[in-house]
Amino acid sequence: MTIAFNNIPTTVRTPGVYAEIDNSRALQGLIQNPHKALILGQKIAAGTAAVATLQSISREDLADGYFGPGSILSRMCKVFKKNNPNTELWAMALSATGGVAASATIKFSVGLSATGNSASGTGTYYLLINGQQVYGTIQSGWSVTDVNSLFQTTINTTNFSHLPVKASTNAASALNLIGCHQGEALNYIDIRANYYTGQSLPKCFPDAPTITGMAGGTVNPDLGDAWAVVEGEQFHYIIQPYLDTPNFVEIETELADRFLPLEDLQGHGFTAVRGTQASCTTLGNSRNSPHNTIIGFNDSPTDPAEWAAALGAVAAEKLNNDPARPLQFLRLKEILPPPIENRFTRPERDVLLYDGVATFIVDSGGNVLIERCITSYQKNALGLPDPSYLDVQTLATLGEIRFQYKARMANRFIVPRFKLADDGFPVTPGSFIATPATVKQETIALFKLLYDRGLVENFDDFRANLVVERDLSDRNRVNVLLPPDLVNQFRILAGLIQFIL
Repeated sequence: MTIAFNNIPTTVRTPGVYAEIDNSRALQGLIQNPHKALILGQKIAAGTAAVATLQSISREDLADGYFGPGSILSRMCKVFKKNNPNTELWAMALSATGGVAASATIKFSVGLSATGNSASGTGTYYLLINGQQVYGTIQSGWSVTDVNSLFQTTINTTNFSHLPVKASTNAASALNLIGCHQGEALNYIDIRANYYTGQSLPKCFPDAPTITGMAGGTVNPDLGDAWAVVEGEQFHYIIQPYLDTPNFVEIETELADRFLPLEDLQGHGFTAVRGTQASCTTLGNSRNSPHNTIIGFNDSPTDPAEWAAALGAVAAEKLNNDPARPLQFLRLKEILPPPIENRFTRPERDVLLYDGVATFIVDSGGNVLIERCITSYQKNALGLPDPSYLDVQTLATLGEIRFQYKARMANRFIVPRFKLADDGFPVTPGSFIATPATVKQETIALFKLLYDRGLVENFDDFRANLVVERDLSDRNRVNVLLPPDLVNQFRILAGLIQFIL
């Protein structure tokens, strides 16, 4: 038997004992595969981070410093960390030039008192901005100007710097709210009152204040600005808040390219949309990507950007732990549910799940729970229904299999610089010669580990249908046909009760 050495020359003549170390067979099981997440969004001037630079978010309080309190990017990072403090998180601020900031107005009125047009008694106005409580107590004798001043001061104080708006008053005696940065995304900031059960207008308000919601924001950043910065670096989850078609095309195309075998930087996108069931369906049917998830909801006080961050955070943690296990009924922290009357019904959610939109439910405690996390992929190239990439678990599991397969084969054969011979060659231990048979043996051993982990099933069928052969044109190449049967998710249990009287 001839033992091959990497670093001890066969021609050495100087006396001594020489021992080299070889790690090609060190890995006996599956290896750890820690995932990374990336959040893209906008900053404000107060943020210290430069645009188009990656920032590590190891703690949630870093986001305010990098991107400015109240910015869409800071809020998304904070929600991510609340839901998932463990996954490695990075964030990048993008710039949008030439746009307009969204704005809103609140017009108050107060009741007549003995002294004229002023508040006749005290009371609390339960204002909610992006799901955050901005409550104010109205004092007897106050005018509309006093009420405006109260909320302007409250909103602009340091204690409420996390709000995505700033306040001012105008000549029409209305309270003006303006987004902290420009862009379409802040059009979705919700402003309302009396969200919680038991809340009502103070008696000193003869009429409900007139709230004109956030609107007028224009020009989103271009997600394409991020790709050159993260070229060659894998992020398993990319979360972004933008719903315009060019940005959908940008992220879907980038993730499709990263999925290709020569690129192999697989990642999955997450975003969210607020709208009626019909408008969510319209958006879902306009997309068709196995690499992107859109969760839809109506009338939640929480910004869609934060819904996306929460969903991406939960998926990042749980899919890294077990890519084949369903995400159903996991809680999205920091997310407020829509009022009962505006939650999608089960039939409406079923429609959404056929139209590329992920769904949620609300438990009896008011917690928002994932119902089914799907991709927007619905049809093949011919426009025919194709559920092959319906659930996020499919590509997540395939990504883990591909990672483990590449790591195992590279460490066994490619990195140690094996030679290649036909089956039947008299390979001796330590000779650094591989054959299709030894590659097949190593593949079977790996998939037995994947089977034991619960990622694939029907292992005997896999072994029987596995094909490993030497390429006919390139004698330095081995081709392998891997036919894994992915384990499925237990989502539905249907029972028929046939009773007898």
